[in-house]
Amino acid sequence: MPHLLRILALIMTALTLALLGWHEYGMDSTLHIDAHSTYLMEAVDDSSDGGSSKMRLLRQGKRIRIECQLTDKYEWPFCELGIKLADPAHALDFSDYDHVTVKVKYQGPGSHQLRLFVRNFDPAYADPKRNESWKINEVAFSPKLEGEVVTIPLKSFSVASWWIANNHIPLAHIAVDMRNVPMIQLSTSGFKEPGLHVIDIDYIEFHGKWISREALALVLVALWVSFALFALLLDLRQLRRKLLNSRRRERALETLTSALELENRKIGDMARRDPLTGVRNRAGILEELFRESELARSSGRPLAVVFADIDHFKRVNDEFGHDTGDEVLKQFALELGSHIRNGDYLVRWGGEEFVLFFPNTPLEGAAALAEKMRAHVETTTWPAALRMSCSFGVTVLGAEPVADFIKRADDALYEAKRNGRNRVVSRTVPEAAQRNGKV
Repeated sequence: MPHLLRILALIMTALTLALLGWHEYGMDSTLHIDAHSTYLMEAVDDSSDGGSSKMRLLRQGKRIRIECQLTDKYEWPFCELGIKLADPAHALDFSDYDHVTVKVKYQGPGSHQLRLFVRNFDPAYADPKRNESWKINEVAFSPKLEGEVVTIPLKSFSVASWWIANNHIPLAHIAVDMRNVPMIQLSTSGFKEPGLHVIDIDYIEFHGKWISREALALVLVALWVSFALFALLLDLRQLRRKLLNSRRRERALETLTSALELENRKIGDMARRDPLTGVRNRAGILEELFRESELARSSGRPLAVVFADIDHFKRVNDEFGHDTGDEVLKQFALELGSHIRNGDYLVRWGGEEFVLFFPNTPLEGAAALAEKMRAHVETTTWPAALRMSCSFGVTVLGAEPVADFIKRADDALYEAKRNGRNRVVSRTVPEAAQRNGKV
């Protein structure tokens, strides 16, 4: 489970960095407007308000040209390019844009100041059929004579104070709002600067991200919080299991570790499998032997142990080399393993010595299994055409410490060695260690 959490943490980190990098260097959203755009464009001048200024709108390739003959007849003379983006019911949301760029060239008398209007429709105060009631978010800027790209942050816009006064806008709606924009406008300054004004617009572009930095941050925080909660739930689940089992097992495991001569090595630091033969080693049988011995005592069912040792194994190493000896050990483990059942245990005890534990097996049954394995080993073909034999010591668990049970089987094995090898020796449970006559 910790491995899974590490993998998920790496994935989350990589995803976070990827999204932040994508947001910084990509994820761009752009609205581009030039003479080729399909939006409706119209020329407006002060003649509709009683002035005498005249405006002509031209398209020159991708460039939009405004030719404006301003006069001073009207108090606030102007020429204006109106670009209708959509009807009010389907207006565009500009709230995810953060700046606008305008590439424009201005020729003519005066200050060369332009005004950019972003009109917002809100039914709380505006009439869809009267665009003069749409909010005027405005900014003024002065491009250079030779033309340049002007970058304007949208936070630089403000709402025209005269529009607020004329339309009696309540305090709740006087702030800049660009969530529902049906139209933008580019206009001259409104100053009295009579003469011919020529304005060439290459493009107007609104720039932003598909998702704002704030929204992305919320998404990432939600993902990390979810991951943290998932990790916490897994930790709590594992901790609960450990707490339920740790106190009951601690003393018994320590005693059994000593009995199995683990030489003060912690169980968690030892491999559970013998690297040569692939069967369990002493550490690998620790918990299972503890469980099986407790089950045997509580149920009255017998637990048998068989010690098996290859006869004259040292001679194999001395005469044929350790590589051959290793092959013999691996085959020996396979031959023993072929005679055990599901639920039985095969353990490499050390060197050429192996131990088999047989739950729910009486002494006679274990001895018969040992004899069957002994005969099989004697008739099997071995590496380097060797003839091999083995000796066995057999006993069952009584009402005694597990260490005494194991030592009795080991003593039976050495008795088989002393009596000529290639034989099975069984030892019954001593009378003092019998459990109510059930062995």
